[in-house]
Amino acid sequence: MDEPRAAEPTDDLSRAQDALARALGRARIGEDRALANQVRELGERLAHLLSGLLRMTRLHSPDNSAFNKPVEDLHTTLVQLHELLGSVHLVAVEDQVYVNDIRIRAGDKASSMRDLGAELQRHNTGGLTFHLPLDGPAIRALVGCLGGAPAATEPRNSLARALQAAGVSGLELQGRYRFRMASESAGETSDPRDFVSRALGATDEAFQNLAAGRVPNPLPLRRLVTELLERDLATEELWAEPGEAPPYAIHQLRVAQLALLVGRGISLPESVLQDLGVAALYHDCGYAAGSPASGGVGISFERHAATGARLMLRQRGFHEAKMRRVLAILQHHRDANDRLRPGLFGRILRVAEDYDTLARRSGKLSPTMALAVMLKWAGTRYDPALLQLLVNALGAYPPGTLLRLPDGRIVRSAMPARDPAAFAQPLARCLRLKDGTPAPADLPLVDLRGVSPLQPLRALP
Repeated sequence: MDEPRAAEPTDDLSRAQDALARALGRARIGEDRALANQVRELGERLAHLLSGLLRMTRLHSPDNSAFNKPVEDLHTTLVQLHELLGSVHLVAVEDQVYVNDIRIRAGDKASSMRDLGAELQRHNTGGLTFHLPLDGPAIRALVGCLGGAPAATEPRNSLARALQAAGVSGLELQGRYRFRMASESAGETSDPRDFVSRALGATDEAFQNLAAGRVPNPLPLRRLVTELLERDLATEELWAEPGEAPPYAIHQLRVAQLALLVGRGISLPESVLQDLGVAALYHDCGYAAGSPASGGVGISFERHAATGARLMLRQRGFHEAKMRRVLAILQHHRDANDRLRPGLFGRILRVAEDYDTLARRSGKLSPTMALAVMLKWAGTRYDPALLQLLVNALGAYPPGTLLRLPDGRIVRSAMPARDPAAFAQPLARCLRLKDGTPAPADLPLVDLRGVSPLQPLRALP
């Protein structure tokens, strides 16, 4: 079996590394803070102006001369934001507003922020992406469509069609999101299978957007990571093989889950775990530059890390979350003992990705054997402490491991280790009964505490 390969240093990698070093240097001396303040100020103005224009539609038609000055101001604000950020992602989540990765402080304009979110929600819309600054006629058309009554069915799709009919281009509508409040119990979160479906869809959409040449918009993926962190990572549905889904998206999501297990093992703060999860969901994004949707040639294994870092650099500015993403993508195939030692995120992603490649994607090794192969490279390819944390989290029989029980039943380990005491005694899903017949799907999980010996299997007999 071919082992996971270490990417060889290339001129592209060296140039990308040098560019990142210069970018980080600028970030450290305060350029990031200045940019963030500019974005916050302009973002507040954008949200306030758009909210005010929508309120005006209650009294006047958008072609009224009363709209002239605020429409001109909104166009100017979009031009300034576009010069700073490229595509501008305006997202309203309940009473909070974000522009790209930066939360806009509401201050004395909190009511404008709430009103904007409410106006968008009437059309089942959570945000607007301005790929280009809208001119005056397009702004008036946008305000007129948003200010009108929402369609009774599929209001967001109907709004998109109305904007297209009005000749508005360079604008994309985003779906709705919400925060789960601290007072809500974990049981009130959505079904894990629904979450997996949404996560795979959002991950694939992010890939397709990059392939189409759009600027990265990490906010939808960040919200997915936030929801994933609120869940119990030792949940069967999160580790089951999904049905029809793009292989790329499945791999990205699984690597994110594995990386978060390791990140929690070293007690990373929640904000850092969010950055790690988003970096994992983007880690192989370099392949988007060679997908059919991009019109380019295929990207080789050796080039995909540097290519992915360049795609992430399309998002302007040098805030900390972005730089963590870029460096992780650039370094995620670098050996732990490389003379250019990769950062923490890069070392975590190397462990997480190679495990998923060996244990699930290759189809040649059982999960237990995949870990055994990786342990041979501890201290060279892999950071030994991080690899050990992954082993501790997954248990002696990681999710997907086939086992024969003493009574003849065949089971499959369903989730990571529940606790250190159950390291070698997972919860498992019964696949075959004692007589060899398929087990009913509705049987409860089998608790293997006290069950021995367990016989690992390579495949179902």
